[in-house]
Amino acid sequence: MLLHPLPLYNNSTGAHDIGLMQSGKSARQILGAAGDEVRAMYIAGSFLSDHLRGQEDALSKLDFLVVQELFDTETTKYADVIFPAASFAETDGTFTNNDGLVQRVRQSIPPVHQSKQDWVITAQLARALDVDFGWQMSASSVFREIAEKIPAYNGLRYPLLKDETKPVQVKHKISERKDLTKEAEGLRLSVEGMNETAEKFERTPEVGHELFKLGTLTSKVPQFHLLAAGNPEPPSLLVSPLYQITIDAGLRHEEAVAGD
Repeated sequence: MLLHPLPLYNNSTGAHDIGLMQSGKSARQILGAAGDEVRAMYIAGSFLSDHLRGQEDALSKLDFLVVQELFDTETTKYADVIFPAASFAETDGTFTNNDGLVQRVRQSIPPVHQSKQDWVITAQLARALDVDFGWQMSASSVFREIAEKIPAYNGLRYPLLKDETKPVQVKHKISERKDLTKEAEGLRLSVEGMNETAEKFERTPEVGHELFKLGTLTSKVPQFHLLAAGNPEPPSLLVSPLYQITIDAGLRHEEAVAGD
């Protein structure tokens, strides 16, 4: 059996690989420690609304907060310093999808105004503290260091990612085979013990083509086709450059009208 996790974001797998999400504490635990064990934070991005629910005033307890963000958020409201981060369209780099396929992110436009790529902001801040990462302001140098220090990426090279028809896959550790008979039996007993008269939820999960539409690399993963099959494509799917894709059903999509 091969397990494909479906994290919230398309770059979550790569973030886990390099240890950004393995601090031992959850986001809510970190927020709970704000003003006590945690007196200052440097956040690349923002906390999700689920993280802040019930802890809305946690960030106000900090002595100092630096946020590296693209938009104004509930997190930036409490920031003492905000570094303007560039969007994906203004960035060179890579992300790793759920199957461990590494995909290039290519800069389409130069960063707007004073915004900079996340790793550039980090490198410049480090330089101000007399630390030189040796990246020479090059995305390929950043990836070289990832390949050198992260076991799953050992041997990968940035130039090899140019041709997406020949995807490069990281070497994630595969767990040894184990006897799952006990777990399977426990699951069977749980199903048999379910209350047949209880309310049944038949709502389709909010996972569909907007989030997991098959692309150049994901189409090469057989299991992803099963996901697409479980979320039938609408009769017509027309996405214009002015259409903002969102997972929040509460947001309205307003048509952009060109001025005279």
